Amino acid sequence: MDQRQGAFKGKLTLSWTEIITCAAFIVLGLVLLVVPGLATSVIFNVIGIGCIVIGIVHLIRYFRLEAQLALMSNDMALGLGWIIGGAAIIIFKSLLVSLLPILFGMMMLVGGVIKIQSTLGFRRMNAGRWYLELISAAISVVLGFLILANPFSTVLLLMRVIGISLVIEGIMDLVSRIAYKRARDRFIIEAKFED
Repeated sequence: MDQRQGAFKGKLTLSWTEIITCAAFIVLGLVLLVVPGLATSVIFNVIGIGCIVIGIVHLIRYFRLEAQLALMSNDMALGLGWIIGGAAIIIFKSLLVSLLPILFGMMMLVGGVIKIQSTLGFRRMNAGRWYLELISAAISVVLGFLILANPFSTVLLLMRVIGISLVIEGIMDLVSRIAYKRARDRFIIEAKFED
Protein backbone atom coordinates (compact mmCIF):
# COMPACT_ATOMS: atom_id res chain seq x y z
CA MET A 1 0.00 0.00 0.00
CA ASP A 2 2.87 2.39 0.79
CA GLN A 3 4.25 1.83 -2.72
CA ARG A 4 0.92 2.75 -4.27
CA GLN A 5 0.63 5.85 -2.11
CA GLY A 6 4.18 6.86 -3.00
CA ALA A 7 3.38 6.54 -6.70
CA PHE A 8 0.33 8.79 -6.36
CA LYS A 9 2.33 11.29 -4.35
CA GLY A 10 4.90 11.49 -7.13
CA LYS A 11 2.21 12.31 -9.68
CA LEU A 12 0.61 15.00 -7.51
CA THR A 13 3.69 17.23 -7.81
CA LEU A 14 3.22 17.40 -11.59
CA SER A 15 -0.17 19.10 -11.65
CA TRP A 16 1.34 22.43 -12.72
CA THR A 17 2.32 20.93 -16.08
CA GLU A 18 -1.33 20.06 -16.70
CA ILE A 19 -2.27 23.67 -16.00
CA ILE A 20 0.30 24.93 -18.51
CA THR A 21 -1.01 22.58 -21.18
CA CYS A 22 -4.62 23.66 -20.60
CA ALA A 23 -3.59 27.33 -20.62
CA ALA A 24 -1.83 26.85 -23.98
CA PHE A 25 -5.04 25.46 -25.50
CA ILE A 26 -7.13 28.29 -24.08
CA VAL A 27 -4.76 31.06 -25.21
CA LEU A 28 -4.44 29.58 -28.69
CA GLY A 29 -8.21 29.21 -28.92
CA LEU A 30 -8.78 32.83 -27.85
CA VAL A 31 -6.32 34.06 -30.47
CA LEU A 32 -8.24 32.24 -33.22
CA LEU A 33 -11.60 33.29 -31.78
CA VAL A 34 -10.88 37.00 -31.29
CA VAL A 35 -8.70 37.56 -34.38
CA PRO A 36 -9.84 34.96 -36.95
CA GLY A 37 -8.67 37.13 -39.84
CA LEU A 38 -5.09 37.25 -38.60
CA ALA A 39 -2.47 36.50 -41.25
CA THR A 40 -2.23 32.77 -41.86
CA SER A 41 1.52 32.76 -41.25
CA VAL A 42 1.03 34.34 -37.81
CA ILE A 43 -1.72 31.85 -36.94
CA PHE A 44 0.46 28.89 -37.85
CA ASN A 45 3.40 30.35 -35.92
CA VAL A 46 1.16 30.61 -32.85
CA ILE A 47 -0.10 27.07 -33.40
CA GLY A 48 3.44 25.73 -33.86
CA ILE A 49 4.72 27.47 -30.75
CA GLY A 50 1.72 26.20 -28.78
CA CYS A 51 2.45 22.63 -29.88
CA ILE A 52 6.11 22.99 -28.91
CA VAL A 53 5.14 24.32 -25.48
CA ILE A 54 2.81 21.36 -24.94
CA GLY A 55 5.59 19.00 -26.03
CA ILE A 56 8.05 20.57 -23.60
CA VAL A 57 5.49 20.19 -20.81
CA HIS A 58 5.16 16.47 -21.58
CA LEU A 59 8.94 16.02 -21.58
CA ILE A 60 9.29 17.84 -18.27
CA ARG A 61 6.59 15.63 -16.81
CA TYR A 62 8.30 12.49 -18.11
CA PHE A 63 11.73 13.36 -16.69
CA ARG A 64 10.21 14.24 -13.32
CA LEU A 65 8.53 10.87 -13.01
CA GLU A 66 10.00 8.16 -10.84
CA ALA A 67 11.58 5.28 -12.76
CA GLN A 68 8.67 2.89 -12.21
CA LEU A 69 6.08 5.43 -13.35
CA ALA A 70 8.21 6.48 -16.33
CA LEU A 71 8.11 2.93 -17.66
CA MET A 72 4.32 3.14 -17.89
CA SER A 73 4.20 6.70 -19.22
CA ASN A 74 3.92 7.79 -22.85
CA ASP A 75 4.88 11.39 -22.09
CA MET A 76 8.23 11.05 -23.86
CA ALA A 77 6.61 9.98 -27.13
CA LEU A 78 3.86 12.57 -26.77
CA GLY A 79 6.35 15.31 -25.98
CA LEU A 80 8.57 14.55 -28.95
CA GLY A 81 5.52 14.22 -31.19
CA TRP A 82 4.17 17.62 -30.15
CA ILE A 83 7.57 19.29 -30.57
CA ILE A 84 8.25 17.74 -33.99
CA GLY A 85 4.71 18.55 -35.07
CA GLY A 86 5.01 22.15 -33.87
CA ALA A 87 8.33 22.64 -35.65
CA ALA A 88 6.89 21.14 -38.84
CA ILE A 89 3.90 23.50 -38.67
CA ILE A 90 6.19 26.53 -38.40
CA ILE A 91 8.51 25.37 -41.20
CA PHE A 92 5.82 24.19 -43.63
CA LYS A 93 3.05 26.66 -42.69
CA SER A 94 2.59 27.81 -46.28
CA LEU A 95 1.67 24.25 -47.29
CA LEU A 96 -0.73 23.60 -44.43
CA VAL A 97 -3.48 26.15 -45.04
CA SER A 98 -5.78 23.64 -46.74
CA LEU A 99 -5.01 21.03 -44.04
CA LEU A 100 -6.04 23.22 -41.11
CA PRO A 101 -9.41 21.52 -40.48
CA ILE A 102 -7.77 18.09 -40.66
CA LEU A 103 -5.01 19.05 -38.20
CA PHE A 104 -7.34 20.48 -35.59
CA GLY A 105 -10.01 17.86 -36.14
CA MET A 106 -7.53 15.04 -35.58
CA MET A 107 -6.14 16.78 -32.52
CA MET A 108 -9.62 16.98 -30.99
CA LEU A 109 -10.34 13.35 -31.84
CA VAL A 110 -7.08 12.15 -30.28
CA GLY A 111 -7.81 14.25 -27.21
CA GLY A 112 -11.22 12.62 -26.89
CA VAL A 113 -9.75 9.13 -27.12
CA ILE A 114 -7.15 9.94 -24.47
CA LYS A 115 -9.93 11.16 -22.18
CA ILE A 116 -11.54 7.75 -22.36
CA GLN A 117 -8.54 6.42 -20.42
CA SER A 118 -9.11 9.14 -17.80
CA THR A 119 -12.73 8.05 -17.60
CA LEU A 120 -11.62 4.52 -16.79
CA GLY A 121 -9.30 5.92 -14.12
CA PHE A 122 -12.18 7.85 -12.53
CA ARG A 123 -14.35 4.77 -12.61
CA ARG A 124 -11.72 2.52 -11.03
CA MET A 125 -11.28 4.99 -8.18
CA ASN A 126 -15.06 5.00 -7.64
CA ALA A 127 -15.24 8.74 -8.32
CA GLY A 128 -18.80 9.99 -7.92
CA ARG A 129 -18.90 11.99 -11.16
CA TRP A 130 -16.73 9.89 -13.43
CA TYR A 131 -19.35 10.20 -16.17
CA LEU A 132 -18.49 13.91 -16.57
CA GLU A 133 -15.13 12.88 -18.02
CA LEU A 134 -16.97 10.62 -20.45
CA ILE A 135 -19.16 13.55 -21.49
CA SER A 136 -16.02 15.64 -21.97
CA ALA A 137 -14.53 12.94 -24.18
CA ALA A 138 -17.73 12.79 -26.24
CA ILE A 139 -17.69 16.59 -26.72
CA SER A 140 -14.08 16.45 -27.92
CA VAL A 141 -14.91 13.70 -30.42
CA VAL A 142 -17.99 15.56 -31.72
CA LEU A 143 -16.04 18.81 -32.14
CA GLY A 144 -13.26 16.89 -33.89
CA PHE A 145 -15.68 15.37 -36.39
CA LEU A 146 -17.37 18.76 -36.89
CA ILE A 147 -14.07 20.43 -37.74
CA LEU A 148 -13.07 17.57 -40.04
CA ALA A 149 -16.41 17.79 -41.87
CA ASN A 150 -15.84 21.55 -42.31
CA PRO A 151 -19.43 22.55 -43.22
CA PHE A 152 -18.59 26.23 -42.74
CA SER A 153 -19.15 28.82 -45.45
CA THR A 154 -16.05 30.96 -44.77
CA VAL A 155 -12.53 30.51 -43.48
CA LEU A 156 -13.19 33.10 -40.76
CA LEU A 157 -16.11 31.07 -39.42
CA LEU A 158 -13.96 27.93 -39.45
CA MET A 159 -11.26 29.76 -37.48
CA ARG A 160 -13.79 30.87 -34.90
CA VAL A 161 -15.16 27.34 -34.51
CA ILE A 162 -11.64 25.99 -34.08
CA GLY A 163 -10.93 28.72 -31.52
CA ILE A 164 -14.10 27.92 -29.56
CA SER A 165 -13.23 24.22 -29.69
CA LEU A 166 -9.75 24.82 -28.28
CA VAL A 167 -11.07 27.03 -25.48
CA ILE A 168 -13.67 24.40 -24.56
CA GLU A 169 -11.03 21.68 -24.71
CA GLY A 170 -8.66 23.62 -22.46
CA ILE A 171 -11.34 24.43 -19.88
CA MET A 172 -12.69 20.87 -19.84
CA ASP A 173 -9.19 19.46 -19.42
CA LEU A 174 -8.47 21.84 -16.53
CA VAL A 175 -11.71 20.93 -14.77
CA SER A 176 -10.96 17.26 -15.40
CA ARG A 177 -7.49 17.53 -13.85
CA ILE A 178 -8.90 19.21 -10.73
CA ALA A 179 -11.60 16.56 -10.40
CA TYR A 180 -9.06 13.77 -10.95
CA LYS A 181 -6.75 15.17 -8.27
CA ARG A 182 -9.61 15.32 -5.76
CA ALA A 183 -10.68 11.76 -6.58
CA ARG A 184 -7.10 10.56 -6.29
CA ASP A 185 -6.62 12.28 -2.91
CA ARG A 186 -9.83 10.68 -1.66
CA PHE A 187 -8.65 7.30 -2.97
CA ILE A 188 -5.36 7.63 -1.05
CA ILE A 189 -7.15 8.57 2.18
CA GLU A 190 -9.44 5.57 1.86
CA ALA A 191 -6.43 3.34 1.22
CA LYS A 192 -4.81 4.59 4.43
CA PHE A 193 -7.92 3.74 6.42
CA GLU A 194 -7.91 0.25 4.94
CA ASP A 195 -4.40 -0.24 6.31
